[in-house]
Amino acid sequence: MMGPGRRHRLRRAVLTLAAGLMLAQALAAPAAVTATLTLAPLLAGNAALPPAPRIPSDAFERRPHLHALRLSPDGASVAYLDGEGANASLHVLDTRTHVSRRLLALPGPVALFWSGDSSTLFLAMPDGASVVSVADGSSYKLAAFDGRAEHRLFPADAAHARHVLMASHHAASGAYRLERLDMQGRRELLYQGEQLSGFLLDATGRLGFAMTIAGDGRRSVRRRQAAGWQEVLRCQRVDECTLVAAAPDASRLSMLMAQHGDRSVLVEIDLAQGTRRVVHADRASLADIRRVISDTDQRTPLFALFESPMLHHAGLTQLARRAVADIDRQFGHGGVFIEAARGGATLLLTESGSRLHHDRYWLYDSARSSTREILPTQRAAGQPLPPGQLAQTSAIHYRASDGVLVHGYLTLPPGKVAASLPLLTLVHGGPWERVNPAYAPLVQLLANRGVAVFQPNFRASIGYGLHYMTAAGGDLGNGRVQADIVDGVHWLLRQGVGDRQRLAIAGHSFGGYATLLALTHTPRLFQFGMAIAPSPDFARTLRFIASAPGGDPALPLRLQDLGVDLHDGAAMQALGAAAPVRHTDQVGKPLLIMAGARDSTVQIASVTDYVARLQLAGKPVSLLVDPEEGHNPRLPLYRQAAVYLLEQLLHQHLGGPAPAAPGAQLDTYLRQTLKANQALPALSSVPGAGRTP
Repeated sequence: MMGPGRRHRLRRAVLTLAAGLMLAQALAAPAAVTATLTLAPLLAGNAALPPAPRIPSDAFERRPHLHALRLSPDGASVAYLDGEGANASLHVLDTRTHVSRRLLALPGPVALFWSGDSSTLFLAMPDGASVVSVADGSSYKLAAFDGRAEHRLFPADAAHARHVLMASHHAASGAYRLERLDMQGRRELLYQGEQLSGFLLDATGRLGFAMTIAGDGRRSVRRRQAAGWQEVLRCQRVDECTLVAAAPDASRLSMLMAQHGDRSVLVEIDLAQGTRRVVHADRASLADIRRVISDTDQRTPLFALFESPMLHHAGLTQLARRAVADIDRQFGHGGVFIEAARGGATLLLTESGSRLHHDRYWLYDSARSSTREILPTQRAAGQPLPPGQLAQTSAIHYRASDGVLVHGYLTLPPGKVAASLPLLTLVHGGPWERVNPAYAPLVQLLANRGVAVFQPNFRASIGYGLHYMTAAGGDLGNGRVQADIVDGVHWLLRQGVGDRQRLAIAGHSFGGYATLLALTHTPRLFQFGMAIAPSPDFARTLRFIASAPGGDPALPLRLQDLGVDLHDGAAMQALGAAAPVRHTDQVGKPLLIMAGARDSTVQIASVTDYVARLQLAGKPVSLLVDPEEGHNPRLPLYRQAAVYLLEQLLHQHLGGPAPAAPGAQLDTYLRQTLKANQALPALSSVPGAGRTP
């Protein structure tokens, strides 16, 4: 048996070896990445742009009228929703004549699915599934949903063109069923047992491959055999491997998997020989394949989708490669999502990006190699902000203090000299998550107010391979992850981005925790911090989540694979030793915290205890607690308050423009929810805002 000392020495050796491998990979960074290690051309180009006018805060949150577009399997129609909530209606566009028809009004949120023969739409609504005829708009209820279960619809197989698949999962009992429904609502049971996390149907419409999550948290892939189900593969816990397609005889299986324990690639597995062939991987050796877009029969993979550093595709067939080349020529390398009709002859393109307030939609005709915008009038009805008034979010790459290449994004206000700008570091949650360069209302608001925004994808972020995601291990205190964030700020300052006297940091969840760490361990760097749902003690929060009733029993094992061993007393003690709650005396700059009393991830008592300690030490802290909010901001007034208070912080501490006065509803909300307020002196008149929480 290996003793604790030997285990720790071995762990240190493994981490040292991993760091060496990461450094070697970083020093051999692709040329396209190396070219972005200097920002001079970006800064000069941005400064030459015309400045944007001031835009009202609520305009950035304006939602599109046009959404949920779905291309029919035959490519002849596009179904879409127009309007929001109770005013939404279902329409269909003829892709040849470009004439739209309204089919019916909708009572609420809905998900759309085409039948295989393109004659019918299946609608998944909160209370059940319905069928709509594309020919005349007639509809009827296909199945009612059991309110005690979670239900999902999936397109059926090619052999059952007028059917839909329905999965039902009862969380309380664990019961799971996958059924095929015909147009009369008759059900055929395809599978019953453990909850499926993925499946593939064979040519007859039977379940051919099934993926479940085993008790140890690993994904298990099983193949149907004459004698029953046989396990053919078990993935790593940290590898979210995905079923893509199977050969008609089930002898070969295509999957997204981590290659050599690192980046996700498309592989074809010969199940008889036990061999794997890489079909496609990122040629830049940087990013994971996040998804494969297949033909509508789900048997022909057409495109590989990458999200890092920018959204882009790679073609997997000759026709698809030609389409990608055409699309890249028109739209540049990135910012378009592809949906394919049968055979890939017609593609629905969804154009997105940081400067597109609402997505734009196009049809690509492979026979003519041409694109045409669709539904521009319907899109305009949503009043999207002009792209010229919005800021570009650019991918950046920088060397951390240990020499490793770290990734992130930078958004600059157009027409401004970067060196004179306040710089806000916006840290994502997780930490095993990521930020992307899509349109983000808060980022655009900040840029419009003259603030540069830095969003780091520090080590632990996803999308850049498992080595990058696990490189930090359990060093989640004042260690490697925090250093990646702070190193990025210093690198930007050296590049001429930001006024070092006007720096701030903000984030939600883990990003809020990183904000507390920053004000604690680098107290002179940032002029203020804003933390939403932060953990004042991440070790405590991890233990709380892992022990929560009804939680994932395999979570401790998953965390262990990520480098966080909850049973390693020394490692958890080291993580806890850096906790902000243990160093309240080091905080000197204003700190605003927002929290929800119904947060099931970060205990509200830990937040109020932390704030009380800061208050007793005479620190400038403000606290807003919403009695109905949970961990993730969802309530409109809570979100409005966050934006308003952030604008106030920028105004009072970084010299930003003053925000518009809050409306009566928001003003009342602030008076009711601000429990402490020393970080925003201008709001000190709010009744009760100075008391101890």
